[in-house]
Amino acid sequence: MFRSLLIGMVLLLGGCSTSQVSDTVYLQQSAKVALLPVVNRSQTPLAGASAANMLASLWYQNDLPALVVYPHQAQGDLSFTGDEQKLSAAQQWADEQSADYVLRGSISEWRYKSGLDGDPVVSVTLTLYQTGSNAPVWSGTVSKTGWGRDNLSGTGQDVLEDLLDNIEVQE
Repeated sequence: MFRSLLIGMVLLLGGCSTSQVSDTVYLQQSAKVALLPVVNRSQTPLAGASAANMLASLWYQNDLPALVVYPHQAQGDLSFTGDEQKLSAAQQWADEQSADYVLRGSISEWRYKSGLDGDPVVSVTLTLYQTGSNAPVWSGTVSKTGWGRDNLSGTGQDVLEDLLDNIEVQE
């Protein structure tokens, strides 16, 4: 009986999160990573800026290599339409930073579900490129639905932590 209950709980909890992440990437501690603006494809204003701030904080907490954050991040989100010039300017800024890698991200969902339960829903994609290359060296997408008492920021932080767990420093 206990075994059946345990298996049921694992299946139930496993249904709350979905992830597709490349194998762990190992970076040199001396590497420099430029974080571009996180593109907001959700309908929640400033979701990209919120995610970028959380991402930078978690990056430092995980003792990953030096991260330089695009300085105009807080001037509003890049959306999925009409922001090619802003993204191009951000890429040019990253090139000027002499970064070894560029980290790009996008938010697909960052909201509370409508209805009675109102659970938080977050979906984030991150892609790490070596400077001067259009081929990603690492990529991951994690989507998660929180529980009724969870908050949106906490669910977003969980998603970003799940993604960053796959970026490590090479010893």
